[in-house]
Amino acid sequence: MQKVIDYIEERRKTYEEHDFFTRLLADESLPGEKRLAWGPSVIPFIMGYSDLNKYVFRKGEEEVELDQLQALLNAHTYEEDFHWQWMLTDLEKLGADRDMPLSDATRVLWSADFQHSRRLCLELAALAADAPTYAVFAMVESIEAVSITIFTHCRGIALRDGRECEFFGTKHYMAEASHSIKSPEVEETSLPSLGDAQREESKRMVDRTFALFDDWSGSLLRFALDNSDHDHTYERMIQQSKDLLPEAEAAAASAF
Repeated sequence: MQKVIDYIEERRKTYEEHDFFTRLLADESLPGEKRLAWGPSVIPFIMGYSDLNKYVFRKGEEEVELDQLQALLNAHTYEEDFHWQWMLTDLEKLGADRDMPLSDATRVLWSADFQHSRRLCLELAALAADAPTYAVFAMVESIEAVSITIFTHCRGIALRDGRECEFFGTKHYMAEASHSIKSPEVEETSLPSLGDAQREESKRMVDRTFALFDDWSGSLLRFALDNSDHDHTYERMIQQSKDLLPEAEAAAASAF
């Protein structure tokens, strides 16, 4: 398994060269609000990832007793449980929070602009379905590598009022860096040996996971570059959804 962990680090270093980092997060000439303008678009993924931890990656006690990797995965899912609450706090700091009817909030969250984050959760769930524990472990380790890379680059980004975000900032970075799944003790004593076929299957899972996050990060970059005024962006999303209603009703009627 350690060879898979080493391979994940190779892929992480390549991922860190993505334009999302070099053109946006690393550009200190941009105000913090612009560098983090993608924040609202990750809401579906962050909330969906919370559910992935609860309902996909976490297994029952019987499986935990028989599989040391599953025990590590279960412990990790509990460590991730509360992180999404910091994101909700950050929406106010980013000027991305506003009162709106539940129907309009639904239009925003299920808009085309946010589809990259919704799809990512579904694609990860599909990859994890029926995958052996060692492959799911490789997926989760890959997601952790993506996460620590993003929040490493978010550290110290100050907003115009001098504040730093919690989820999109040092606080979250410190939480990610301290996860038990990343501890030297786990890597040295708890990781089982894999056969050649298992190792190759795990590496394929790593490649698929990073490919998904490469695409996702490209979408975050485009969203940030195209959207700075959150109120205007939400209004556009809501109106686009409402404009679809007559067309959708006509299409439904023609089906009968």
